[in-house]
Amino acid sequence: MKKLQLADLSKKLGFSKTLISMVLNGKGNHYGISKKSQAKVRDAIAELNYSPNKFAKSLRTGKSFFIGLIVTDIANPFYSTIAKSIENVLFDNDYNLMVCSTEESEAREKLLVEMMVNQQGVDGLIIASTFKDASFYGQAIFTKVPMVFIDRVVPQLNANYVMVDNYGASYEVVSHLISQGCKSIACFAITPLYLSTINDRIEGYRKALAKKGIKNNAGLIKAIGFESIKDDVERCLKELITCEMPVDGIFALNNHIAVAILSALRKRAFGKLAHIKIACFDDVDTFDIVDKKIISVRQPIEEIGQNSSTLLLDVILGKQKEKSKRVLDTKLVVR
Repeated sequence: MKKLQLADLSKKLGFSKTLISMVLNGKGNHYGISKKSQAKVRDAIAELNYSPNKFAKSLRTGKSFFIGLIVTDIANPFYSTIAKSIENVLFDNDYNLMVCSTEESEAREKLLVEMMVNQQGVDGLIIASTFKDASFYGQAIFTKVPMVFIDRVVPQLNANYVMVDNYGASYEVVSHLISQGCKSIACFAITPLYLSTINDRIEGYRKALAKKGIKNNAGLIKAIGFESIKDDVERCLKELITCEMPVDGIFALNNHIAVAILSALRKRAFGKLAHIKIACFDDVDTFDIVDKKIISVRQPIEEIGQNSSTLLLDVILGKQKEKSKRVLDTKLVVR
């Protein structure tokens, strides 16, 4: 059976190959092609099961049409939602997405980045980095690799970023806990603590306490291991029970910690903490169905994905010359 060519589509529709190619590449609106003509092209593609030869296109353009997304944990709803949003934007622009998880390991992140750049030849990267400094990404080899960093800032690295105001949002949510009568608030922070997001959230927590004249107790900032969240949460809750000043609030710095706290509080061993108020920097569907009313920071997750992918495409196409730092708004959710 003869393979369907672009010329066949052109002959069938009476449109030029250039016009059809523009529609196939998602550029119809940009070049002023009518909605009716675009629909006609798409209908014919579906009817004839036409698929452009991407390998030939790669040879012609020198691009792979693959984008790499590197996050810490794709199982986390925060990152999986971002990945879906990125994939939707890339699909509309004839790009494909490759996703990998680092499990908060610098060594694993290094291997994944080198694999995607050197072996897979991706056209660009979107990264939630675990690196504590710019030594890796500052190498000359990466100067020509289009990159956008999401969620976290790599210290001393001049790069494209899409993120939220972690400090301001943490200050707001902890201030709300205080307004609800909390006077002794613990902070459960996910490791590694050097990450910019964690640092900023802890600083927002501290500032809110100081602003209200509440003493900052370093012993109430608890480190929760990325690979041992459940066990560490229960250990820290036991420590809170024995505190000299009863703790009446907990600020969880991500959704996994908050869910682990909710699970632990169902156990009889933690009955003394049943009254405690919980705030979380993240908002997940679970919070809408549990009895305990969780105060949360809702991040614009889909917008992070959309902004990072469109920014990266602009960098790839040469439309974005200067480095860009986009800080998106969060929303306080009070149940």
